Amino acid sequence: MSFENLSPDTINEYRRAAYYYYKNHLTQEEIAKRMNMSRQRVNRILSACIKNGIVKISIEGIESCNLNLESELEKKYGLKEVYVIENENKEELNHNLGIQGVHYLRKNIKSNDIIGVARGHAVSAVVDNMPYITTLDNIIVTQLTGSIKEKNSKLGVDKLVYQLADKLQAREELLYFPLIVGSAKLKHAFMQDAVCKNTYSIMRNSNIAIVGIGVAQKQWKHMVNLYDKEDFSHKQWADSVVGEVCTHFYDRNGNMVEPPFRDRMLTLSLEDYKNIPIRLGIAGGLEKYNAIKGAVLGKYINVLITEKSVAEKLLED
Repeated sequence: MSFENLSPDTINEYRRAAYYYYKNHLTQEEIAKRMNMSRQRVNRILSACIKNGIVKISIEGIESCNLNLESELEKKYGLKEVYVIENENKEELNHNLGIQGVHYLRKNIKSNDIIGVARGHAVSAVVDNMPYITTLDNIIVTQLTGSIKEKNSKLGVDKLVYQLADKLQAREELLYFPLIVGSAKLKHAFMQDAVCKNTYSIMRNSNIAIVGIGVAQKQWKHMVNLYDKEDFSHKQWADSVVGEVCTHFYDRNGNMVEPPFRDRMLTLSLEDYKNIPIRLGIAGGLEKYNAIKGAVLGKYINVLITEKSVAEKLLED
């Protein structure tokens, strides 16, 4: 205990206030009346009790969960929230990340929210694990990018929008265009379309974005017809990127690295994307470490759900 600067009378006063609050469960207002002092003084005394060791708080089982790790990551990277899961089975990683994603969303989705969705295995796992919810009103679920042809139809962003909207009893709002079109001129024409304009307005007003974090090289297969290995500017771009969130590419420090074909992509702009209040990124596995770290450093996400090996490395680096 560190009582050196406290008089015996002060120590007794502190103990009495702590006893009333923690043992008798009186409110601060009740303690103030009983001890003839202001509620603000009671609040300061209770804080000082902890600071000086008069009151010691113990949380049972904290060693077996990841609260300290999560809290340290939030402070280090300026994240709103971090959730770290234990995961010993690589085959179940996305499923387990998805379950944690559902826990987070059920606490944070409110009536009248607009939820934006991007493609990805972890995002698909969130949608798969989401129960049917009937207690929310006037929810809209929309996509944050145009669509691409998927080998696994479950990963298609339009399919994810339909499924999540169904489970939340929400209205779906789809962007009926591909992610990549043949020319900048064609993109401009699409963006002038009244339907596209309306959907884009809804997309940019999303309250919550649910996104995966992709390793850049794996995302190129969706753009192979645009990526020219012989073109120096294309190669220079490819050599510098490590990750992708919502079709926005970045280097290991989180700096945006625009692809040479950006002017042909139908997607939410980076400025509009970063204005979304909650940007929930879900990813795990050390093979994605650089992509996850870049996403955190570049503020592409402000809420992270990941697994312990990635979280520990993020804290060490």
